[in-house]
Amino acid sequence: MASGGAVVLVGPLGTGKTETMHRVAHALAERDVASDLIRGLARVPTALAGSGGLPVAGAALLVDDAHDLDPDSASMLIEAVCRQRVPVCFAVEAPTVARASSDPVTGALLGLASKGFARRIDLEPLGDAEARSFVVESGAGDLDDMTIETIVWLANGSRALLKELAEVAREASADGRDPLVAVRDVPVWARLADTVHSHLAGLDADHLRTLVTVHRFPGLASAHAVRIRPQHEIDALRRGGYLHREESHTGSLWANPLLAQGAARILGAAQVDALVGSAVSRLLEGGGRWWSPPIATGLADLLLRGGALPAPAPAHLCQRALRDAARRNNDDGRWAAAEAYAAMGIAGAADDAGLQLELAHARVSAGEPSAGLRLPEILSDEEDRARALLLSATWGVRGYTSRAQELRSALERGASGPEDPHVTFALIDALGLSLEWPEARDAAHDAARATTGQWRLWCWLMEAYARGELADAEGAKRLLTRVDEDVIDGGTPGLTTTDRLWILMVELATHLVLGEDAPPIHERIARERRRAAREGNDRVLGIAGLAVALSAAVRGESDAAVRSLDAARARFAPLRQDMAVAGVKLWIAQFLASNGRTGEARAIAERVETVWSEGPLSLRHACAATRSIIDALDQRNDEAARALRGALAATTSRQSPMRRARDLYRGVALDVLGEEALLEIRRLLHDGRSPLTHALSHPPHRSPREGTVRSAFLGTLIARTPSSSDASAAASPRPGSAESSSLTRRECEIATLIAAGMSNRQIADHLFISVRTVESHIYQARGKVGAGSRRGLGEYFAGHAIGA
Repeated sequence: MASGGAVVLVGPLGTGKTETMHRVAHALAERDVASDLIRGLARVPTALAGSGGLPVAGAALLVDDAHDLDPDSASMLIEAVCRQRVPVCFAVEAPTVARASSDPVTGALLGLASKGFARRIDLEPLGDAEARSFVVESGAGDLDDMTIETIVWLANGSRALLKELAEVAREASADGRDPLVAVRDVPVWARLADTVHSHLAGLDADHLRTLVTVHRFPGLASAHAVRIRPQHEIDALRRGGYLHREESHTGSLWANPLLAQGAARILGAAQVDALVGSAVSRLLEGGGRWWSPPIATGLADLLLRGGALPAPAPAHLCQRALRDAARRNNDDGRWAAAEAYAAMGIAGAADDAGLQLELAHARVSAGEPSAGLRLPEILSDEEDRARALLLSATWGVRGYTSRAQELRSALERGASGPEDPHVTFALIDALGLSLEWPEARDAAHDAARATTGQWRLWCWLMEAYARGELADAEGAKRLLTRVDEDVIDGGTPGLTTTDRLWILMVELATHLVLGEDAPPIHERIARERRRAAREGNDRVLGIAGLAVALSAAVRGESDAAVRSLDAARARFAPLRQDMAVAGVKLWIAQFLASNGRTGEARAIAERVETVWSEGPLSLRHACAATRSIIDALDQRNDEAARALRGALAATTSRQSPMRRARDLYRGVALDVLGEEALLEIRRLLHDGRSPLTHALSHPPHRSPREGTVRSAFLGTLIARTPSSSDASAAASPRPGSAESSSLTRRECEIATLIAAGMSNRQIADHLFISVRTVESHIYQARGKVGAGSRRGLGEYFAGHAIGA
């Protein structure tokens, strides 16, 4: 432009066209080139003093929102560009979804570039990584990972939406409210609502209807979506980022809820109701030949409200819809709604086993286990049996043992034979909870050979974990590779995002049992985190938050781990009563303690013990072992010894070599056990090949720089190399060595500030970077020098001047 040329900036709304125009104006001013900035809504002859009907020569013209120019003004400016009378920069909005009708002004402006009269520059929406950085840089970096990931999804690459969403979320978090609830419930008068409305201007009425329909039926299978909305509209919205398609055999669809709610306001309640009625009618017209649980839930809503149905509905389809709605709400923790659906269904079909199960589960989960429950006498249907098995396990661990036994009795009466996978799976689980790992390994191995699909996948996973507990690293990793091939390559249909997250957590826990980290699993958890944000229900957000917290804790990002765990607990309350979740929380507590966060680790462990003090043996052992780690790292050696004796008692008569070997080694470090403990460790691990086998078979090293107890306890979490900060002073690398020279300047700065006693927040403020960036640098630096913890990294650099 400074040399007289013309430019056409093209990009969707929110890609930074206006910001770019202001930067261009500043850059021109630095080159002593005058410029005028006008909006496309202004009439050019009025906005500028011209001669001969054209802008004044010698000044550059910046036209924002040029697509809104009136035809006369557009013609004037196009003529000026063609005659090279004035340099002009046009900012033109390119809708993410094609407009229903042609726009002659936009077409003419784009024609300047295609005909060589102007240079075209396309501005793209922000990618996910760029959007996350944008949120952090906008001052919202202290939000939990799931909130940031959800904001990125809702903004759809728009800087304008990102800015507004981050502001709303940050204010909600500061007020102690869930930021995701705040961005979901946007008042129509809010600035964010205005921004959303402007981002929907490029959609015609048909696209708005399709967006609203998919949002009204979250998780709608692609094959069912095309029964109720045109394929080309679905494809266009997917390309524009308004819809997300799950990578599964069903291709479930999820709509951007923020934009879908804005679309619903534009259409109005009457049109939205008509869309729901039309979808339900299609389902009913099929007579059950095709069935969509999300649409069935829409039918259940109509039945519950008592409104007129859009088409005749046979009784058996109504019962099925109410059962599906009750199950979905039970799974999402909305027990009052689940009870309402199930109770209505029971009124018309008192003997429906599925409805009986959902009504019972809603009342038991709400704390009313004796509120007139009627359980099925016999369970023979495959789907009902799978559901009952899950519910009986859930009730049992929550203390409702008599109700759980009633369900198990109904399962036994309806068993089809000894090879019933439901009963087999429960047996494997029970063996593991009792620390009978050889029996659990063998039972899972046999069951995997007799089953297929998801059952076989979970059996492989349980066998891998059992082998990890038995120190069989090669066998465990071989099975985990098989699991990964099935999950990643899509060989096992029907896996949900929640299923995949649990698979990854069990895989990571198996590696931790063996004493090693697994970086690829952290990357896969990050990918599933993105999928969870797009699905957006409380259950998947809670499970994803738990997985993210575990990953962050293991990687040494303690602030992120605490934020994610707190958010997960608040978003999905049933996490507090889930036994598997309790085990994950204890792992998180151990790694938080290893990074000097013993206060938060203790709070997590105490909450788990409050709920699970009478839980199964494996969980009682994990609680005692975690307490011993936290107390030892908090320099409470007497309390650590008492907790450790409790952990050792749990494994005295059990074949659980990895757990017992760790406890014995910690006992030696605390001086409550002697040489005989090391001999027992060697017997336990004599043919094992886990990464910790070698380390646990030798006495704790007496380091002059670091307490023996702390060093030994850290060494039982992740196996470390001889260059670890917990090794001897002679073996430790020093600044200037090959190990330390691999650190970046920023990593050295952060390490020295840790040694000076600064927290991550203080370091972030001192260096003018985000806490998340500090945590990332710490994780990278620890890996380079072999430090087992944040504190170990600081102690490694203590007293040394780090040169540039």
